[in-house]
Amino acid sequence: MAYRKLTVISSASWVARDLAAAGTIEVVPSLGLDVPDLEGSALWASWAWALRLKAAGVEHPFLSPGPHWLPTVPERFLRRRVWSGTLAGMPYQGPVNTFYKLAEHKHAGIPAAVYLGRGVFQRTALTAFNGAAIGGLAYIGSEPVEFVREYRCFIAHGEVTAASFYKATLPGVGDSTVEITWDAYESAADPKYPAGSTAEAAAFAAEVVAAMGDAQPPGYTLDVGTDAEGNWSVVEANAAWFSNIYHAPAAGVTTSILASQEPGHQDWAWTPDDLFARRARPLPKGTP
Repeated sequence: MAYRKLTVISSASWVARDLAAAGTIEVVPSLGLDVPDLEGSALWASWAWALRLKAAGVEHPFLSPGPHWLPTVPERFLRRRVWSGTLAGMPYQGPVNTFYKLAEHKHAGIPAAVYLGRGVFQRTALTAFNGAAIGGLAYIGSEPVEFVREYRCFIAHGEVTAASFYKATLPGVGDSTVEITWDAYESAADPKYPAGSTAEAAAFAAEVVAAMGDAQPPGYTLDVGTDAEGNWSVVEANAAWFSNIYHAPAAGVTTSILASQEPGHQDWAWTPDDLFARRARPLPKGTP
């Protein structure tokens, strides 16, 4: 299926404007207040909006690496132990000071962070959902790594099509740190981040992609970063259709977004957790 347009669901008008600047496909901005006309259209939208679309009975071929892809990346690219599962299946005894995050969703009450142990993470999720059954929620756990620079790489059909810096943690005064994010950063103007740094991120991501071969979705994003010693490793992977584009070149971003919605790749179909899916309010149908 060849998409004729890309509908961007966002109140941030710059997203559609930046993607349209590539001139590779018609870009249609939308607030997503109801079910849009999806005839021949790919989507860039939040996962929460996609849940509402699904709840309205509209099926769209959203693809995602899923909760269990990251642990399959070779250890030389992860530089740490990474695992996944469901909250109900977490081992009773686990390591302390462990990084945990929900695999497919974001929730303000369950931040991606280093937790004292799996029990603290489980209790945090239980509190966030007011005691609801949380056992089926998928999570990713890993040994903590302190990344000092992080980059987003957009992937399409085994190639890195675009890359952008999005966060750095720099030494501050004394023991403090200073965080610089993409919105305070001009990609070609900051001497702290020479032009080659994004190219290095893309080159490292290309090594990861090559190593994964056919064991990866047609389109997705791969976040990579460096520690204080300059060692590169994979941070995480996400669906391209909901990933922030940051300063990445729009043409390559669009290529990845379109690839992340190709029909016929059921093995990579985005499957939201039931707890989130059940709570999603259906989008209203548009007026004929």
